[in-house]
Formats: sequence, C-alpha cells, structure tokens
Amino acid sequence: MANGDNEVEPPQISPCMHRYSLLLMNLGVAAVYLLLASIVHGYFTSTIASVLWPSSGLALAVLLLGGRRYAWGVFLGALLTHVLADSSIWTPVPIAAGNTLEALAGAWLLTHASKFDVQLRSSRDYARLILLGGCVAGFIGAATGPTVLLIAGIYTPDNYLIEMLYWWMGDVLGVVLIAPLILVWRQLPADWSGFKRQAEIVMFFVLVFLAGQVLFLGWFHDTLGPFLRGFWMFLFITWAAVRLGVHGVLLVLVMVAVQSLLGAYSHIGLFEDDLVQTQLLHFWFYIITLSVVGILLATYISTEKRDKEVLSAHEEFFRAIAEGIDDFIAVLDLNGRRLYNSQSYGKLFGDPAALRHSDSFADIHPDDRERIKELFNETIATGIGKQAEFRFVLPDGSIHTMESRGGLIRDDQGKPLLVLVVSHDITERKLAEEEMRSLAFYDSLTLLPNRRLLNDRLTQAMAACKRGGYYGALIYLDLDNFKPLNDLHGHAMGDALLIEVAKRISGCVREVDTVARFGGDEFVAILSKLDADREKSAAEARRIAEKIGAALAEIYVLKSNNGHVDVAAVEHQCTSSLGVMLFAGSESSQVDLIRSADMAMYQAKRNGRNQVCFAGSYG
Repeated sequence: MANGDNEVEPPQISPCMHRYSLLLMNLGVAAVYLLLASIVHGYFTSTIASVLWPSSGLALAVLLLGGRRYAWGVFLGALLTHVLADSSIWTPVPIAAGNTLEALAGAWLLTHASKFDVQLRSSRDYARLILLGGCVAGFIGAATGPTVLLIAGIYTPDNYLIEMLYWWMGDVLGVVLIAPLILVWRQLPADWSGFKRQAEIVMFFVLVFLAGQVLFLGWFHDTLGPFLRGFWMFLFITWAAVRLGVHGVLLVLVMVAVQSLLGAYSHIGLFEDDLVQTQLLHFWFYIITLSVVGILLATYISTEKRDKEVLSAHEEFFRAIAEGIDDFIAVLDLNGRRLYNSQSYGKLFGDPAALRHSDSFADIHPDDRERIKELFNETIATGIGKQAEFRFVLPDGSIHTMESRGGLIRDDQGKPLLVLVVSHDITERKLAEEEMRSLAFYDSLTLLPNRRLLNDRLTQAMAACKRGGYYGALIYLDLDNFKPLNDLHGHAMGDALLIEVAKRISGCVREVDTVARFGGDEFVAILSKLDADREKSAAEARRIAEKIGAALAEIYVLKSNNGHVDVAAVEHQCTSSLGVMLFAGSESSQVDLIRSADMAMYQAKRNGRNQVCFAGSYG
C-alpha cells in the first residue's frame, strides 16, 4: 500500500511465516549436525568419543550467527545423533543437553564481555574463539557425555578419563576447523576478482591438491616416499596466509583435513596407521597446529596490511590538517578504535601515539557514552555526520567538554571504511556561558533566582494552576529591622544577614516552590499547586508564611570578613512582614499579582509588623 509520498511499503512477514521459516532453519541445523556426526561415527571412530567432532564447530557458529533461537536445532541434531549411536533414549537426552549447553556457553563467553567480530578479522578474535569457544566451553560437553555413559555402565572407571579427554579434543577440533569456516565464508572474499588473481588462486589450489594427494593418499609413493614429511604443508598454509588471507587458509585446511581422513581410512599416506593405532591423535595434533599457525598468521598479516593501507592513503591529508589547525582530529575504525590522533591530543592525553588501537569511547564520561555510541553508529549507517557535545574524562580526573562532528570515509566500492572525527575543546566557553546564565538569572549575593527568573517561574506556576485547576500563592516579604544593621555594622554585615535570610526562607518551602530575591531586603516565594479548594489553599499558604515569619524572627549570629579583617560576631534580631496573594492562573497579569501581594505586605507593616496579611478576603 502506498503512503502519501507514493512510496511502496515493504511487504510484511507474518508471525506465522516467521515461525515456519525458523522451524525449517532449525531442522536444517539438526540435519547437518546429524550428517557430520554420522560420518564420524560411521568411518572414523570405534567408540562414542572421538578426537574428531565437527558438529561442535557447527553448533557454535550457528549460535554466534543466529542466536539462541537455534539452540533447539542443535539439541535435536545432538539427540538424534546419540539415539542412533546408543540405541536408547534416556542417555542421549542429557548428552544432547550437554552438547547444546556447551555451544550456548561458548557463544556467551565470546560475546558477553566485549564485542566479538564473527568475521575473525583479528588474531585476538580468532584466539578468543579457540580458547573460550573451544577449550573452555568444550569442558561442558566433555564432562557431561562421559559422566552420563559412566553412570549408564557404557564406560568404566578405567577408561572414563581417557574418553573424557577424547571427547574434549573432538569438540576443540570441531571448533578450530568448522566454526571459522562457517563464520568467515558466509561472506565471499572481496579481493579474489580479476583474471590474473583467479589464475593465481586456481594454480595454488591445484598445487595444494597435488601435495595433499602425495602426502596423504600415497601418490608417487615409490618415488617420493622417502621425502614425504608433514611440514611441507606448512609452506602452502603460509603461502595462503600471505596471498589469500583467512578465506584461503580455511580452504587449504578443509582440503588437508579431507585428504588426511581419506588416507587414514584407506590406511595409506602420512596417517596410514593413525586411525587404528591412536584413534586419529596424530591427525588431531597436526590439524590443530596447522590451523592455529595458518589463521593467526593470516589475521595478523591482514590486520597489518589493512592498517598500513588506511594510514598510507590518508597520511598527507591528515598531516596537512594537523599542522594547519589546533582542532582535535581522530580517525576511528568502525568499532570506534583509534587509528590516528592529531598532535593536539597530546594536550589532553599525553603522547598521541599511545592512543593507537585504544577504545575511543572509554575516555568519554559514562553519562554521555551511550549517546555518543548511538550517534557514531548512526553516522556509519547513514553516512551523515552528527554534531554532538560530550565530556572527556582525562587521566588526571579532570573533565573537558568537547564539541565534535563525525564524517564517514568510504572505500573504492562505497562501503564504510573509517570515521573521521573533528573536535573542539569548548570547556572555557561552557564555563563562560554558565557564568553568564548565572549573572542573568540569579542574584549574585544570595544565589537565589532574580527578578527576571522570578517572572518566568511565576508564568509557569500560573499556567500550571490554570491547567490543573489548582490554587497557588505569592508571598511577598520585607525585613522589618534591616537598615539599622547596615547603619551600625556596615553593608558587609547586612549582606551576611541577607544570605542567612535566603537560606531560612528556602528551608521553609517545598521543593516545587520558588524563592527569589526581589530587590534590597525584599523576597518573594511562589507556592505552586496548593489545592483545588480555595479555603484549603489559603490555610496552607498561611501555614507556610507563618513558618517563614517564625524562622526569620529567630536571633541571627552574623559574622563577616570586611576587607580581609576579621569582624566580631554580631547578634541581631530582624522580623519580617509578609503579604500573601492567592491565584488560580486566570488573573490578568503578573504585575497585578505582585502589586497585590506587595500591598498586603505593607498592610502587615501598618498592622504592627512581624505579621502575615492576605490580599483580598483573607486579610
């Protein structure tokens, strides 16, 4: 259906269709899990535990990409696998639960503490995948399965620990070999296009295939047998890491693993006796070593190459900017990590080179951090830079306010590559603005709102009372015995009295009320939203006014510093006269309200001072 701009809305997927699609995908996960496990059980193990268990890598990759909604597909695949292997129902259930919990734990360990890049672009991400997703999480399945089988009497105490070790080794190898393959190859390599490039790739994999046939499947054994050594494959894995990246390394690993297993099953090649004698232990160590070396090398080379290309392409541009202006310039990757900081950052954090690869969000004030992250991600998504203010927390604990604007840098194909952030330090400007605001709206002596801010607050109070049907009140007060203090002890002591009066009045009203200094020794209090009933409102206003009068009538002990010379404390008693005017928000103007309250205050003075007098019928 078209909207007002003639744009066609995208078709909506019904909840029923979504559930049906999710069901099919879970069944697909279960089917692939069962297929991989059946191949292992059928050809490469004579026991339930095996050092080769690719299904664990499949389960972890699926949960990392799709989330917990695919957990029951993993559970179903594991359950069917163990039902077929055990020909029973009660032992497979806890074993399948252990397999599923292992995958869930691995995904949680990788993603809960910090952002995990499923594309494995860095050595750190790959190392975390192996250590947390494989080695640590693998203990869950390795502890659950053998323990259940021991209780069931299938395992004996004599072989319990070795079967547990085999179980763990199989899960780790599955994560090392299968999980990266799925995570990385879900996106095709971007630099494998072009005739020359593809010719190089085809030639390379032909050589890898031939080398694998010679090493693992006995080709030319009579001629090359004396020279066959497993380390020859490390040359090809290094070649792949340098020229083809992680995608190429993973393809080489799959080819080597398949050829090795075929050779072991056929009892020929480098692992001809491994299946019978060690249950593929030599194969396990070989593939683990080859995988770790190849992928760590490929990710390291890719990271270095990517960083060098980025910095080289923009080096002259950034140098010109950094030398020409004093602004703070930062280049960030798409995760917010710093790749470049101008020399001006040295004013805040010391050596800018020390900031390289650090998290740019870590130095932002916690109250501003999530807002800036949202703007950063919005800039990447839309390509439109946003201006923002935020606070930097410096290493010495001081806070600087920055005004920044981000801009997106794209690669040759138009894809987001980097984020350029230009910032200004506006700390002094913000302090000046705050000082100007304070001078404009607050009394410099008592720090109470001045007459200008009082008018604004009174406007708001009148509007709120009119809108909600409440009464408010305006209390206008004047000190009865202020001039003699000034005449006898000087204006400094008079100022000390006014400061104390402001504190006492503020302590007598509610948080929603406003106390302002109207001028000289005159103060005004706005009581907001008293009650819908006029009589109750008047009673409450009288109570607060009398409370203020009583507080101001108490003895003052005043001490001031006059010209940096200590002055002895002075006791002084100063009462006040208070005029009160009720309002409901429909009065003609603020001026009328203030004039009425002022007239009531003078009536209180005429009545003998130290009194409360209401304007109108409550006088």
